[in-house]
This record gives sequence, structure tokens and C-alpha cells, in this order.
Amino acid sequence: MFQTSTYAQLLNKLVVRWSDLKPGKIGLSYSLESDHFCMLLDDEDLDVMFDLVLSTGSKRVRVSVFDAGGSSSGCAKQEICIDDVGVRGGQNLAILRRDWKMDVDKEEIDLVPKFCVNKETVLLSAGWRELIREVNQKFVGGVVEFREALAKFAIHHGFEYDFVKNDQERVTAVCKRKTSGCPWIVHGRVDKLSRFFYIRHFNSVHDCDASVLNVQHSRASSSFIGKLVLDEIRSRPSKRPIDVLGDMKRLYGMSVSYKRAWTGVEKSKADVFGDYSTSFDELRWWVEAAKSSNPDSVFDIEFDHETKRFVRMFVAFRASIYGFNYCRPLLFLDGTFLKARHKGCLLAASAKDGNKGLFPVCFAIVDAETNVSWSWFLGKLRDILTNERDVVFISDRNDGIVNGVANIFPQSPHSYCLYHLKMNLRHCLSGLKAGFKEHLVNLFSLCAYAPNERMFDDLISDLKRQGKGRVVTFLSRLPKEHWAYAFFPAKRYGEMWSNLAECFNSWIQEERHLPVTQLVDGIRVKMMEKIAERSQLARKWNFSICPNMNKELENSFQISKSWVVKRSSTDIFEVFCDPSVMVNIADQTCSCSDWQFRSFPCCHAVCAIYYSGKGFEILH
Repeated sequence: MFQTSTYAQLLNKLVVRWSDLKPGKIGLSYSLESDHFCMLLDDEDLDVMFDLVLSTGSKRVRVSVFDAGGSSSGCAKQEICIDDVGVRGGQNLAILRRDWKMDVDKEEIDLVPKFCVNKETVLLSAGWRELIREVNQKFVGGVVEFREALAKFAIHHGFEYDFVKNDQERVTAVCKRKTSGCPWIVHGRVDKLSRFFYIRHFNSVHDCDASVLNVQHSRASSSFIGKLVLDEIRSRPSKRPIDVLGDMKRLYGMSVSYKRAWTGVEKSKADVFGDYSTSFDELRWWVEAAKSSNPDSVFDIEFDHETKRFVRMFVAFRASIYGFNYCRPLLFLDGTFLKARHKGCLLAASAKDGNKGLFPVCFAIVDAETNVSWSWFLGKLRDILTNERDVVFISDRNDGIVNGVANIFPQSPHSYCLYHLKMNLRHCLSGLKAGFKEHLVNLFSLCAYAPNERMFDDLISDLKRQGKGRVVTFLSRLPKEHWAYAFFPAKRYGEMWSNLAECFNSWIQEERHLPVTQLVDGIRVKMMEKIAERSQLARKWNFSICPNMNKELENSFQISKSWVVKRSSTDIFEVFCDPSVMVNIADQTCSCSDWQFRSFPCCHAVCAIYYSGKGFEILH
């Protein structure tokens, strides 16, 4: 504590207290808590300062000491806190306390970064910063855990190292710039009793310059990358090497080559799902196990007798064989490429269940979509169709499917997918203006949906007239009984596209990347789960038909509530709407053709059935 009455005495006290402050070379300013700084030049300013202290009841005043000696910089300053300010015995009293020494003048703070503010990213590798910390640090996993921790530590800090000693008991690593004098070193050994690894010597000092820092680290090997992505590969087998490249940079700040990322993904898949080549040998074991747990299922696996190599395999579970008997006799055919190391193709036949859901019937794994493969697959399919129903097939115009259906199911109608036909037509019309091209494609769609031959002939003539040579050539190679509803020889239940087959391919998107045994078993598990899920849902239904179909009846009822119906005979009715139509509920026909096309009552039929009083039981 000291007494001071004048400005000169205050300066003298400061100089006496702190010898680095020189009289005549310093200036003073002050502030009360959050107030701005005011200059402190003489006794009058000093009195004003103490009066302000007393009037505000403050207990602290901050005095700034700055260079007043004419220095060109004029930026060095120090701050002194004067605590317990008051008046005692007519004297101003204060306790001086030095808070801090040097600071940079606020006017010289670099503000350039404020014009380009970058959001700070916390990398997953941030946790690797302290993996190597101190002497006697313990690694329960032994020398393997230590090597992995050392690699992560070096990758995070961006330096390379070499092993001086590296065996099952001892490890010594030095900075790669050791020859240039860098003292960084770590040494450890395995405890003989516990088998834990302990660091025995560690010098954490690096005196290498920043030029050695590197994001393309040699320790980020394919095995190292495989371990990083292991958990994600387990849940997402379709993860691509190009995705791993991005993840390594975005999540860990590492740059790795595509080859290293690809090899890392392959090693990770092998760790999770087993070796790809070995998986073919496992198929025989899988088939025997599946036969014992799925009696009456069909599994046909073929190997080359000379080379003992896998050729192809057909799978049809009993639940699918039995369940198809209760689906509409309509099968969607398609093939898709497999993405595993040995490639190949998966051929599949799918149906729709009563609620319009995907119902896989059978599938096969072959080398490619060839005539031989499709004929073999369709032959196996014919063997499992126990019900003597005429099956309708829908697919694209793949030569293998077209020839296979014609040879194996010569009496079965085959409908070409309208979506693929439209894509083919667009290709034929390349070079035309986009608007006119789409006009011709839409006109082709109208031809496909035309409800009778007369309307089809009118529309097809118009299409040929407008499309001319290229359209005429396209249609000449397209038999109308394979795509036009008016000429199709069987019921197609309103199905014009093979999109259900594409749904199956999408449904097994992840499994397509697995080794062959895991692929087959993965599809089995998915089918098992789907059947169980639908079984649980079906137990809760209170409808006489499936919910989606019941919803269609409800919608049709709402549309037709205002229409007037007149009876013509026992089963024939006229529905007065715009336009009016005739409905024959006995023959299940409507003059709008929708009932015949979809094999399900249209809104006119719903109106007539409701008016007849017979109820929808007549549909069963």
C-alpha cells in the first residue's frame, strides 16, 4: 500500500516498483472496468481519475503504461492494476499490481483472415495425436497394437520413420531424418510375464523443418486402410475404392492412391466375408446345409469335371415355389452383373404377390447373359413350376431371353417391356428435334395401350406416317403380339413394364458385391426376413382382399358415387357418366376396356357391382 497525491509521485512509485520502467520515457492512460481508456497526463487528470473511482464505487482502475519516448513503433505497452482505491486521512490510497507485461497494439492485429473464414474441421485422426505419449506407456495388445499406434501417430503428425529394430519382442523407431540430426526416437519391448508392450525410451523432440510434412504417408498401407474401413464394409459391401479415396482425405487428411484404396477394400472384404476364391469351394457345403434345412427346395450346382471349377448354380426355395401358385401367372425375367472380384451374372425370375409386392421365385449365378445360360435357367424354371398354369413372361428384348422363352416355353406369351422399347425407339430417332422425338415416342405408347385392333390400326398408321422410314424399319422388327395390348394373346394384368425385375436387382444391390457363397446366403436371409415380415402383417389384415387392392376399390367407389346406373339384364348394366359405358359383371368386362386390361374392376365396374347388390364376392 502506498500514498500518492500527485502525478509525479505516481510515476515515481511505478519506477521504484518496477525498474524496467524509465522516468521520462513512459506515458499513462486509465480505464474504469469496461470504460474506454483516458489519458493520464498531470495532477488534474489524476484527481479526476480518483473522483470517478469514488463516485462509481469502483474498487479497481486499470492504468496502461506505454512508450512515450518517441519510438517509431510506439506500440509496446504494459498494464498496471490499482486495487482498493479510496481516501484515507485525506490521502489517495491504492495498491499497485502488475497484471501483464507486453502486448501488441490492437491496431496491428492481422485482420486479413477475417475476409476468408474457414470452418474448422475435426478429423477422425485427431485422436491419434497422443497415441505415443511417454515412457512406461502400456499396450495391452502387445507389439502389434504398438506398431499400429505408432503408424497412426506418425500419420497424424505428418512425419516418416524407419525401424532400427522390429521383431516380436523389441521395436526401435527413429525419424527418417535421423541422419540429418533429428533426435526423435521411440523404443520399447514386450514384458516377458504379461506380454504387454511397454515404451522404455521416448524422445518426442523433432527438429526437422516443415518441408518433411507429408499427407501421402508410406505407413498408410492397403492393410492399414482396410482396417479403417472394416466396419463400414461390413454394413455396406458396395463401398467403392473411389469412395474410400474421398473418405481418407475428408476424415483423416490422408492422400492415398487408387490402387492402395482398391487393395484395402478387397482386404477388408476378405476379412469380413472371407476369400473370394475359397467362397466357391464353400458353395458345396452351403448346398448340403441348405438342403437339410430347406427340404423340397431346388439347388443345382455345376462344376467342370476336368478343372473342378465352378460353372453355374440354380436356387429355388420351397417357400418361393409353393408361394408362386398363389400369385398371378406372370413372371418378370432379368439379369444383372455381379460386382465381386470374379464378376459373373445373376439371372432371376420374379412375380408380384397379392398385395403387388416383389415375390422372388428363383435365381441363378452364371458366367454371362448368353443364350446357353438363359436356356439352362429357363429349363430349371420349367421344372419347378408345379401348377399347370399358362405363364406370361415380361422382359426386355435380350436375345438370350427371347430365344430361351421361345424354346423352353413355346406356348407361353412373351411381352416385351414397353420402357425398353421406348428407349430403343429414341435411339433410332437420334438427330431429330427433342420435342418431335418425344411426340413420336408418346404416339408409340398409345399404340401399345390401344384397347382394340381398330384403334391400334389408326394410331400405328399415324405413327408410321409421321415417323417415316426410321419408325417403319423399327416396327418391322417388332412383332405386335409381343408389345401391343390389342394383339397380346393372354392376360397381362395391366403389366407393360419389367420394372419389377429392376426392383429385384436393386433389392440385392449390396449382396452383388459379396463372394458367391455370401451372395447366395445373403439373398436367402433377405427372402426369409421378407416372408416373415409379410406374414406378420397379413395376420393383422381384416380385408377379404389385400390392402393395396382394397384401396383401389375404395378409390373407385369414391370416384363413382355420383354416377347413375341402369340395369339392362341380370348381369349387364349401363353406367351413365361422361362418357357412358356398359358393364357385364358376369363376363367381367367393361366397354372402357380397363377391367379386361388389368383383370381388376375399373371404377365403372365397381359402380355396377355395388348397384347389383351382389357384392364383390363375385370376383373370387
